[in-house]
Amino acid sequence: MKRFEYICDACGETQNGAPSFSFRFPPYYFDIPETERAERVRVNDDFCEIDTPEGGTLFWIRVVIEAPIAGATEPFTWGVWVTQSAESFARYRDTFGQNQSADGSFGWLTVDLPCYNRTAAGAVLENLECDVQWGCTGQRPKAYLWESEHPLAVDQRGGISWDRAVEIATVTNAKFDGC
Repeated sequence: MKRFEYICDACGETQNGAPSFSFRFPPYYFDIPETERAERVRVNDDFCEIDTPEGGTLFWIRVVIEAPIAGATEPFTWGVWVTQSAESFARYRDTFGQNQSADGSFGWLTVDLPCYNRTAAGAVLENLECDVQWGCTGQRPKAYLWESEHPLAVDQRGGISWDRAVEIATVTNAKFDGC
């Protein structure tokens, strides 16, 4: 096992350590017209609530999803958002800042990751069922996808090759305009 390192095609620089990417907002945030976001969206680094036009509210928490990299000491990591029921969201928020490692919840991960989207551009994104294991104080929760044939679920269970990790990191870097 060794530390992951690769030369990024997007920037030409040597990147040290396992790739890690994070999304500032859940994908549905971008469905809200910019002129309505201040009124309908409450979001910070850990929580997101979006009021629907029908009068309901959708809830998300930010979590980590990992896929082991063959031969590397650290996994490929994404900071993503999963839906929560109103009850789970309130329980998570009310105990935030405490040790939550004995608790968890169910969520839906909206797949909007380079190299893992199976839907056409502009189509509704896939949602994958997952269990969320809340973390110790100061740790972000981890999402564990339910067993399925979706490539992300397969990679989380079985790991990814070094070359595939480089490919995903390079494509993701390019999507986000470089390193």
